Amino acid sequence: MPEMRLRFAALLALALGAVACKPPPKVTPPDPASLQPVDKLPVHANTLIYGLYYKRAAVLRNWMSPALRAQVSARDLLDAGGRIAKTHGLPEGVVESKVHQEEELTWHSYLVLHRKDVANAEGGPIVLMLYQFAVDPGDRLVRLLIREHVRLSDVRAPAERYLAITRFHFPSVDEWTVIHGGRRKSTNYHHGSRAQRFAYDIVVKKGGRGRTSKANADHFCYGKPITAPASGVVVVARNDVPENRPGEEGKGGGNGVVIDHGFGEYSSLWHMIPGTVKVKVGDEVVLGQHLGNVGNSGHSSGPHIHFHASTDPRNKSSETGIPAPFVDVYIDGVWMERALPVRDQRIRRPPLVPITRAPKLAAGPTIYLDV
Repeated sequence: MPEMRLRFAALLALALGAVACKPPPKVTPPDPASLQPVDKLPVHANTLIYGLYYKRAAVLRNWMSPALRAQVSARDLLDAGGRIAKTHGLPEGVVESKVHQEEELTWHSYLVLHRKDVANAEGGPIVLMLYQFAVDPGDRLVRLLIREHVRLSDVRAPAERYLAITRFHFPSVDEWTVIHGGRRKSTNYHHGSRAQRFAYDIVVKKGGRGRTSKANADHFCYGKPITAPASGVVVVARNDVPENRPGEEGKGGGNGVVIDHGFGEYSSLWHMIPGTVKVKVGDEVVLGQHLGNVGNSGHSSGPHIHFHASTDPRNKSSETGIPAPFVDVYIDGVWMERALPVRDQRIRRPPLVPITRAPKLAAGPTIYLDV
């Protein structure tokens, strides 16, 4: 895989993570009792958050891998920390956090509440910041993203500019072709749906064709594995809906899985072969885990993967689709760190290396960084 690269994410430009309209949605203050203290986080998270705020650039750069250090200067860190301190204030607490494994990297995601006026805790302006970073087996900081974020609960549909926290990987192996996808009506059949506005339908093509006959089994994607696009907990699993006969369409998603990835973000994967779904409600799944096999159940005119990300799809009246770019993926043969593919683009995920160790959390005393 290409060298792990920085995503410092234009912090100085403050590209809001969930701007669905103008002006930006107001952040609803969370219950103070629900916040996790920042100084109780794992050492790595504590080091990054306080290191930026207190402008300890040398500490952070010494922690970085050589490749990341070459891309992030001390001035970059000082400017970012200064902007946070000046415009956002102290980190008051953690709204939600997640630690997960992607091959050899341990990824940390922390949604942190900053309040400008600490003395006026009830009425001071608040900002949510996402701190997302990856640490390699040698405990070096190798990838980094920092940006403002607005929770999905504060966003109204359509969430055109929402930036997902979840790192969605392409949910299968080999090369596929997008037949519906992207933000535009011209490339995405689902565009008119509130819940599935940014959904994908994806098939396998050979020589420009997706099948040798109309039979389900003669579609090139039929029976291929569908895998978890990210870690999470299964909240819906259906496995007993009969497949459609060629030329017929059923209703709903058919057989499939819905995964809760945290931070209010869910993924839905549908149209699997009955009897192939390998997980059940309550199961914790990891990236790349086999969920089921591509079929033609539900509202489907032929075998394919249907994938979309949204708020909780169990609440049909309020489900809101969100853009779900794939990460670390090949689009038309070019490796991209993050991409939202559209119709006719070819997509392929690099082979995943099986995880052979548990996520590694740094141990030891909390690090407090002096002003």
